[in-house]
Amino acid sequence: MGKISEHVIRVVNSASLAGWYKTVMGMQVTEDASAKTWTAFYPGEGVKLVFQEVASKGTTYKSNRDSCYWKIGVTVSDVDLARENIMAAGTQVSVPNQFLDVGYLCHLADPNGFTIELLQHTFKQNFVKPTPDPSLALGQTAVIGQITTRSQDIEASLVLYRDTLGMKLLSIQDISDYGFCLYFLAFTAENPPDKDLASTKNREWLWQRPYTTLEIQCRPGQSCVPMDKEGEGVDHITMEVEDYANIMTKLKADQSNSSFPDPDGVQLKLKSASR
Repeated sequence: MGKISEHVIRVVNSASLAGWYKTVMGMQVTEDASAKTWTAFYPGEGVKLVFQEVASKGTTYKSNRDSCYWKIGVTVSDVDLARENIMAAGTQVSVPNQFLDVGYLCHLADPNGFTIELLQHTFKQNFVKPTPDPSLALGQTAVIGQITTRSQDIEASLVLYRDTLGMKLLSIQDISDYGFCLYFLAFTAENPPDKDLASTKNREWLWQRPYTTLEIQCRPGQSCVPMDKEGEGVDHITMEVEDYANIMTKLKADQSNSSFPDPDGVQLKLKSASR
């Protein structure tokens, strides 16, 4: 089975940023001194964040609504508790709200400006407060549940991610009042509870998955700027795929580094899935 394995980000002061993810977000961190990288992750099946050190004289990262990259999402059972603990550690977090019939959520930025969404397993009206775990930074276990990108042409994106790389489309969430639609894909054998991928019944189930999904926000007609290749920013997303050789041939991608952009400029790197 394939998986989204690494989310590689170029940053200044990678050690300090990794320390923030450990202390504030409760992730485990490791250093690879030879590669000048730090890795932050939650135990389990979710993606690992890899911070690559870049020169301080380069451009600093600024979140951009027109970028093909948006955020990561951290899923938890109790968003209010997670927010309380993060703010107690000195980081500001927006006030949580039930966003339509999507989810109970809020947002923050890490010290280098990368956006993080906190997303609750259940809608606000269905919340049952769990017993906190004071040994954990967020008071509870967590998963990097989403990497969110943007697309102008969702059909082209689905041809790549679903039809070529083998991801499964799990949910379609039409947010037309705000001018976009959300598509969630993952490397999984699971099926959502309702066969209708637009059903709201699938959403709380989706927020409770133990693996990372790719969330694509489709905004027809709006600009979608490719990832920067220098300075701070997202470098690439690593995906492990089955039938690697045939996929690379089909994509006509450079097999010397296995890296290529998706239709909207999100840089991907493929590896063969371990068995």
